[in-house]
Amino acid sequence: MKLLIAATLFSSIAMAHESDHNCSLELHDDLLVQRADVQLLRNDTPLWRISDQGQLWINNQAVDTDADTAVLLQKYQAGLRTNAEDTVTLVADAVSMASEALTRVMAQFEVDNGEAQANIDRALNKMRTNLDQIMLRSDNGIRINGSKLAGIDNGFDDEMSKAIEESVAEITGNALMLVGKAMSSGEGNFEQRMEAFGKKMDQFGEELEADMNARGDQLETRGQQICSSLQQLDGLEAQIQAKVPAMQKFDLIQVSENKAADDTASSAE
Repeated sequence: MKLLIAATLFSSIAMAHESDHNCSLELHDDLLVQRADVQLLRNDTPLWRISDQGQLWINNQAVDTDADTAVLLQKYQAGLRTNAEDTVTLVADAVSMASEALTRVMAQFEVDNGEAQANIDRALNKMRTNLDQIMLRSDNGIRINGSKLAGIDNGFDDEMSKAIEESVAEITGNALMLVGKAMSSGEGNFEQRMEAFGKKMDQFGEELEADMNARGDQLETRGQQICSSLQQLDGLEAQIQAKVPAMQKFDLIQVSENKAADDTASSAE
């Protein structure tokens, strides 16, 4: 049971980052995505700003660019905008999926108001709080605080592992009580009641696994789509850096070769 809970939670959250094997947005500063522009900030001071029309400012100084560069900049800020929105939504959906899976396990074993549920809720709320400090959505746009990314876990792994450890005893105890109920009540003889109970538990496990796998696959597909978009943006970024050398020090997108392909090649050797 411990393995079921832990695997459900951590695998679902990991789905949101599946594409990190191939590409990533390297943010050490803060990205502010607004209706009219996208800005890279350090201590709330713009390092660069790109308008939705492709105008560029570096250190609050307007940069003269030709028409072709303006088109590249316009596409670049639009791509950053789309990826920021998609990433914020994806991460929120992954945490929501993990929370739902755990809630279903607790409900199945009738852990309603126990300390186990409280501990897990506390850990998940801590992760949500951490995420809210990194990814902020408002009516004016989205802000991704890359300067705070290093602290995103902030003890979450340890706290969730401890919560799961502590929940095992309560879930196990409730499971034994459910077995006791199945032994003493219900239709049929003892063997028939136990067989029915076993089938009920198997069905729950299979349904939960199928549901989480399906939703996890959807998250993974969305992650891969974000990665593909970032790969295209990496090409735009390189073109912009070639035309505006001052932008080279703001290399936000890192694209690496497919990790799985690299592992396969290594195995072949």
